[in-house]
Amino acid sequence: MLFEEAVNLYWADKSKRLRGNTLEGYASAIRCHLMPAWADREVETITHDEVQAWVDELPSYGAAQKAFKTFRQIYRWIVRKEQMRIWDVTQGIELPQAPVARRQTLRAADEQRMLKGIVGQPWEAVVLLEAALGLRRCEACGVDWSDIDWRGGWVHIQRGAHWVGGSLIEYGTKTKLSDRWLKLPRWALARLRTIRGKRKAGRVRGNLSPHQIAGRFRRHCRRQGLPWVPMTCLRHSWATISLEAGVAIEDVSVALGHSTVDTCIRHYLQSFRAVVGRASDAYASAMLGVS
Repeated sequence: MLFEEAVNLYWADKSKRLRGNTLEGYASAIRCHLMPAWADREVETITHDEVQAWVDELPSYGAAQKAFKTFRQIYRWIVRKEQMRIWDVTQGIELPQAPVARRQTLRAADEQRMLKGIVGQPWEAVVLLEAALGLRRCEACGVDWSDIDWRGGWVHIQRGAHWVGGSLIEYGTKTKLSDRWLKLPRWALARLRTIRGKRKAGRVRGNLSPHQIAGRFRRHCRRQGLPWVPMTCLRHSWATISLEAGVAIEDVSVALGHSTVDTCIRHYLQSFRAVVGRASDAYASAMLGVS
């Protein structure tokens, strides 16, 4: 069977089950990397060394990771589907070393200044929710006014808004742990009450799409000389500020909706002096307490 035929069978099957934004990511990898390399190859003739050489030639770590994972998904699926008695050539493939991620973050004082500088903007509520709760951009854009408990300040995060193929589509959260309740700081709850006015329901983003809000947020901050990071990095800022303030990393992980604490450690615990300082001080106190 040609690899191109395998792709077509895989796509027909997965289009019934996978989300549109997930399929869009697969389509990009298939179009840019898989089809040029493997379309006319018989699946049974592809070798481990050829796959490794292909991965080594991909232009970046991101491209290699995305392309190889998509290839592996399709390859293993067609082997199972057709019950092929061949060795899995995707086993043992080595991806390039991941670069050290240094995400942009805002310090607490800068974030406070930024939030004051966006007061009155049509998209203020989305940025405020993302900053104050550490939400993903899609999650902040998916919040409805009715999701907020206006007495207790709790917000039910249960959906995300995604721009897929030129249309705005909403999905439930990606995992069970991502469907969660988070509590707003009092100052954020008070500001959201003012923004909401008399509205009982409706998405806080109004008629704006996630990428429109991100663009307007960036342009406004630059015009006004405000501290700015991409909306995605407001989530990183929340995690950094919380960890440096002494919050346990397990608690930060739960609030962010991660499946495992390892995800939080890998992405957010990056040589924070305050975190390391607390550990060092605790050790020093313990040593002083030994008689």
